[in-house]
Amino acid sequence: MRNPTLSRRRFLALTGGAAALTAGSGLLAACGEPAAPKPGGAGSVALPDYIPSTLVKADLPARADGVMAGFYTYPATPAVAYTSKPGDGAGTVSVLTNMFNPVPPAVGANAYWQELNTRLGATLDITMTPQADYLSKLSTVIASGDLPDLTLISARLAHRADVLTRLCADLSEFVSGSAIKQYPFLANIPTDAWQTTAYGGGIYAVPIPRAIVGTIMFTRTDLVRARGLNPAPASYAEFLDVAKGLSDARANKWAFGSPKQVIYFVGTMLGVPNVWREENGRFTSEHETEQRKEAIARTAEMVKSGLFHPDSMGGKLQIRDLFGNGTLAFNPDGYAAWDTLANTYKVEIGATAAPQYNGGGVARHRAGTTAFAITAIKKTDKARVQQLLRICDWLAAPLGTAEYMFRKFGAEGTHYTMQNGAPVLTDKGKVEVKLPLEYIVDAPHVLGPTDRARVDAQHGYQEKVVPTILRNPADALYSATATDKAGEMSKIIDAAELDIVSGRKPISYWDETVAQWRKAGGDVARAEYEKALADKG
Repeated sequence: MRNPTLSRRRFLALTGGAAALTAGSGLLAACGEPAAPKPGGAGSVALPDYIPSTLVKADLPARADGVMAGFYTYPATPAVAYTSKPGDGAGTVSVLTNMFNPVPPAVGANAYWQELNTRLGATLDITMTPQADYLSKLSTVIASGDLPDLTLISARLAHRADVLTRLCADLSEFVSGSAIKQYPFLANIPTDAWQTTAYGGGIYAVPIPRAIVGTIMFTRTDLVRARGLNPAPASYAEFLDVAKGLSDARANKWAFGSPKQVIYFVGTMLGVPNVWREENGRFTSEHETEQRKEAIARTAEMVKSGLFHPDSMGGKLQIRDLFGNGTLAFNPDGYAAWDTLANTYKVEIGATAAPQYNGGGVARHRAGTTAFAITAIKKTDKARVQQLLRICDWLAAPLGTAEYMFRKFGAEGTHYTMQNGAPVLTDKGKVEVKLPLEYIVDAPHVLGPTDRARVDAQHGYQEKVVPTILRNPADALYSATATDKAGEMSKIIDAAELDIVSGRKPISYWDETVAQWRKAGGDVARAEYEKALADKG
């Protein structure tokens, strides 16, 4: 069913003006018929049960707490996840998503895309928009009121609760609680990833999952060993000793290159909340805590002591390259970077877990963002919704299945060959297997497949850190202000942190900064979260 197109005046009134469309923070405008938006959060609806798939046996199984599955090799004989075509009868399925790779050949000149449609039993009509242009494209589509069948919704979409509840299908009866069993590979997505799909007491999208482990303090283990330093510091003082031992300006060597991430790491040691702390229904921002202020002060001291690359304050360092060539000894980065760094630079990579500041064990680590984005289904009849969910389920089949191998690498012999137990793309595969299917729906990430020692090290780190995970209590809630003004509020914080750690401002300036942050939207966001929590019951 087509929604009536909104007038420009109505669209701008609802979105807060054209500036919302072009904000550098990545905020996206939304639209809908005039009415009060539904409150954010799951409300009374149950999030989907987490039912790990048993179709493929990992070398190191995934755990319910979020430790990722690990594979040393690709299974020799991929399991068949679907014996029928999931999209049979669906016809053409329109999709809007973003992409980071060059656009592949069109379907008429792309054997991979043609075979994908054959296996699905449906014709995927994918509008692929470069990430830099996705804001504008999505905003235009939303303004029309006529969404494609499947639409990637950015995590930072302005007014996304309103967009989802007005224009998108409520999936609750199909995926809530145990109902998710009919889609076994969507059920294999951990519950944490579904938090941002729930609004107004319903579930309005399918998540593109990411691991909960969060940012990792990667370490050049070889450099630590060569200098006879402690590879597992048990307090801030011990960590500081390691950083000092790895820094030598005369030799062009420093411990760090990113002040922001070191503030987070020291804050983890000190017990800074993960964005917000909730106690008895009241929310306190991480910025308002004495621990965050102290983390900034400790980082400023490290800058003054010469532990940071001299160009760290500019924010333009190629930190991965400097880490790879040994100029920097630490590199805070996402969990997927472990393999990228090791494979690219051929050096020994480890990970340092943040200890409690004064010792006493591993600190509570901030949870990572558990969904890259979410994919919504436009409002339509129930039969169509179920067809589209089956396609999503097929797209989420995990590593070790024939469906996964085809999605990622194409047809064996045509798009890839197996070499030393791993798929290697052919020239044809490098050109054709570029559809951004992972930005529609994807299976949970896994560790490997790669050499056993690395997978064991990755898994061992997660076993140490994931049980300590500190979640953001606002993750399951929605604040329009926190979303719409995220860019403005972040700029206030980022600028002040940089001024303080570089020595341009004293640490006392932080109190003034927090007051500015609160006035810019922090207090309103707090109130919205508190109301959303109270409404959730």
